[in-house]
Amino acid sequence: MKTVNDVFTAAMGLMDELDAEGGARTSDTREYEHRTPGIVNMMVSEYRILAGMSGGFVALEGMEDPILKIDDTYAIGVMQYGLAANLLVDENPTAASFYEQRYEELRDRYFSRRPAQDGEEIVDMYGGIEYGQFGRW
Repeated sequence: MKTVNDVFTAAMGLMDELDAEGGARTSDTREYEHRTPGIVNMMVSEYRILAGMSGGFVALEGMEDPILKIDDTYAIGVMQYGLAANLLVDENPTAASFYEQRYEELRDRYFSRRPAQDGEEIVDMYGGIEYGQFGRW
């Protein structure tokens, strides 16, 4: 199970903000760190809506909070782009736009490959014409 810090570290890698030892939490990234839990909450909420989940949402408050009920591949492979986009929107709109497009592309690809959920049965409103039983015109 991935944590907020895992997504943050991946996003800092994308943004070229890691220090010489590969650490993401530095004095230069302190502002990003403070904004991260709120942004990750937004993306978790979006994930839950797209996945058809309801109820039981617990807001993430700190960097070490686990991201519950989210696939690890999605957390690290997709959410890092959304986080980078939201962190850079004021500083570097061009990079933010690139990361946002990548986030949306990967998110859409992820959800398009998920198996369909059980839905409602389709009601045939026209009855009788599906088997060649046409009436006289």
